[in-house]
Amino acid sequence: MSLLRQLFRLKIDKSYPEDLDDIFFHLLRKEKHPPKPLLQDIKMLWFTPGDHSDGGGCLLECLEEPHNTYSVEDYAEHYDDNFARRRAMIQLRPVVGESAREYPEHTAVDIINIIRRLRNGELGFKIIEDDAGWSTGNLDLYDIDTTSLMIYKEEIMPNDKCKNNIENFLDEHMYPTLTPLNNECGFIWLPMEFGEEDYGRLILKQEGNMNKNFWNRVGVGIE
Repeated sequence: MSLLRQLFRLKIDKSYPEDLDDIFFHLLRKEKHPPKPLLQDIKMLWFTPGDHSDGGGCLLECLEEPHNTYSVEDYAEHYDDNFARRRAMIQLRPVVGESAREYPEHTAVDIINIIRRLRNGELGFKIIEDDAGWSTGNLDLYDIDTTSLMIYKEEIMPNDKCKNNIENFLDEHMYPTLTPLNNECGFIWLPMEFGEEDYGRLILKQEGNMNKNFWNRVGVGIE
C-alpha cells in the first residue's frame, strides 16, 4: 500500500484516499492455494447438522453399535435395522460407552487419517465390486451398489495404477451430481472384524429418507 501512496503523491500530487484500502488491499495480497491433500481431507469432513429436508448431511457415516456388520452383505442382510442405526460420524469428539469398544478408530478425523495414509500409498487395499461370494448367490435381491474399499493394516508400495484406482473410487462417490452437497453421496465406515488384519472398509451410502435419529450419535454433547 505504501507504493500506491507514493504513486498518488508523484503522479497527481494528492494524498492517497484511505477509503480505497478496502478495494485495493485484497487485490494486492498473494493468492494462497492450500495443498491438495489438505483440501481433500477437509472435503472428506464435510458435515451439515440438520434434518434431511434442510439439506443436512455428512460425507462419512458409521453404524451405532454395528453388531457384527463388517461387509456389504452383512449390511444388506439386515438392511432396515442397519439403516436405522446409521449415524453422522463425529469429527473430533471421542465416542463413549459401547460404541468406543466397537470403534477403535472412532472419530471422522481418525478415519480420514487412515484414508490419507491409503492415498499416500502406505497401506494395502482392495476394491471389491459385485462380490459373487455372497451366501445368497444372487446380488439382484438387493437394490444397492455392493462396491466397497477394504483398507489393510499391511504397508505396501502401490504403483500409479493402484493409486489412480483409489482416487477414482473416492472422488466418484465423494461428490453428488447436484450442488450444494447433500446427503446422497459418501460412505459408511464399517470397522474391522475381530482378529482380521484390516482397519475396516468404506461401503457406499444407500440413501433413502434419513431416519429421525440420524444426528443423535452416542457421545454428542459429552465433553
